[in-house]
Amino acid sequence: MKSILLTTTALVAFAGVAAADGHTNIGLSGNASVGFNDKPLGEDGFYWDSDIDVSMSATLDNGLTAGASFELDIVDDENAETVSSDEFVLSLESDTAGLFFGDTSFAAQNRWVGAGDMEADAFSENDGENVISGDFSVAGVDASVSYAVTHALGDAAPGDGFVNAPLGTAATDAGFETNDEFVDQLSLGVAGDFGMFSMSAAYQEESVSAGTAAAAAGLDAATIDALVAANLYAPGVANGDFTENEVFGVSAGVSVAGADITLAYAQKNAIADEDDESSTGIQIAYPFGPVTTTVYFVSEDDGSDEDNFGATVAYADGPIAVTLDYDNDQGLEKVLLEGSYDVGNGLTLFAGALNENEGDDVDYFVAGQYDLGGGASILASFAKDEDKDQADEIGSDEYLPGTTVELSFAF
Repeated sequence: MKSILLTTTALVAFAGVAAADGHTNIGLSGNASVGFNDKPLGEDGFYWDSDIDVSMSATLDNGLTAGASFELDIVDDENAETVSSDEFVLSLESDTAGLFFGDTSFAAQNRWVGAGDMEADAFSENDGENVISGDFSVAGVDASVSYAVTHALGDAAPGDGFVNAPLGTAATDAGFETNDEFVDQLSLGVAGDFGMFSMSAAYQEESVSAGTAAAAAGLDAATIDALVAANLYAPGVANGDFTENEVFGVSAGVSVAGADITLAYAQKNAIADEDDESSTGIQIAYPFGPVTTTVYFVSEDDGSDEDNFGATVAYADGPIAVTLDYDNDQGLEKVLLEGSYDVGNGLTLFAGALNENEGDDVDYFVAGQYDLGGGASILASFAKDEDKDQADEIGSDEYLPGTTVELSFAF
């Protein structure tokens, strides 16, 4: 998504507009943090950031509600003097329907309910793409439809993955399939609850960028570089969560004897020389007392001869919460044990360990967080990255490798 830049003067002037008449609301919230981390795989020194979340809404004369929201990134480790924005969403809603534009979810992503870790339910997930989508609800059924918005010729940037080039350009002459509709990848989703039963179905069409990727496979690097430089081809897609394949899925659930049972089937159709893939899964969740156990098994037809299965046991009672999770994903085993203890008086302790099929290497963490009141808190943590190769955070709460002390404020 493109960023907007605001001067400091404009931002101060805007901040003064905090309320309007009874039909219009403008809300501001924000957060700020400063911390220290001592490891190169973490932040390696002092770090800080701050942002403001803006939400606006207005009730129109016809009863519809118009809304807009976005995040202003105020400052980061570089002490940037300009203000950039992201996560922009514009909406128009009634009690039973809504129209959305911007950094919002794809329709299939909104409605699909799978059964465990399914390889073939590779529906695109939004991570910065612009999307136009519509939702509506009727008789207990929620439905959505969406498109990704493509870039016009000359506006495409390498990595965006969406190109709109008219016939007769260098891109189409080179064999690229381009999109002249200004939208890409129709996505549909529907879900509903009917007493003890539930259902969901989702579909996304093949992205036009699949054609460009296939054509690019037959071109030399110099030709690709020239097309990219001319903004006639954008290799790849905006993020790894966007999938170019045509995907279909259907699932059904039932609640019986205290257990929630979900059956699901998904199919991912091939692009070029790939093979079609399908997943058939079952997931069962059963609570007893303070413990909830969830197990799943997915039969994978993808040429790997590896099925997926796993189990989670979660305990929560009073100040104690513990989760043990095991997953076997295409032969890759992952074991995660995490727990927390609410000491009282605002102090909570955390600990956990994680192994991802790395032999005897086990990542682990210990942490404590103290609520200072009024939206302020202080965190102290130590996390160990045994394989020395993981730049990502550790554990569900994403602790930085090494020793970290962080003070944060929410406004």
